[in-house]
Amino acid sequence: MPRSLDPSSRLTMVLACDVDKPRETQPRIFARTLTLNQQRKLMAAMGRMQTASADEKIDAALDAAELCLTGWENMTGQNGEAIQFSRDAIGDVLSMEELAEVFSAVSGAGKASVSEKKESE
Repeated sequence: MPRSLDPSSRLTMVLACDVDKPRETQPRIFARTLTLNQQRKLMAAMGRMQTASADEKIDAALDAAELCLTGWENMTGQNGEAIQFSRDAIGDVLSMEELAEVFSAVSGAGKASVSEKKESE
C-alpha cells in the first residue's frame, strides 16, 4: 500500500536544535507522506518563497507547512503551556530555517530505505 494511503503512516521529525533534549520531553513534529500532486504544490510554494516579497514569502511558507504538517507534541511556550497545532501557531513557533529543515525531511521521506528496497525485490 502506498504510504500516502496508509492511515497509520506518519513522519516524525525532531529539529536539529532539539536532538539533545530528553526523549520524553523532546518536541516532535508530525507530517504526512506527500503524493506526487502534493509534492508539486510544495515545490510551487517553495518557488514562491524564493521570488516573492517578505510577506508573500511567509504566506508561501505557511501554505507549504499546512500542506505537509499534521501536528506536533511537546511544544510548550515560555510559560510551560502546551501550544496547540494550527496554521497561526506554526508561524508563532517555527522559524523559516526550521521550516526549511522540515520541508527537506518531508521531501526526502518518500525515498525507500535499503530494507524496503530489499523487501520489494
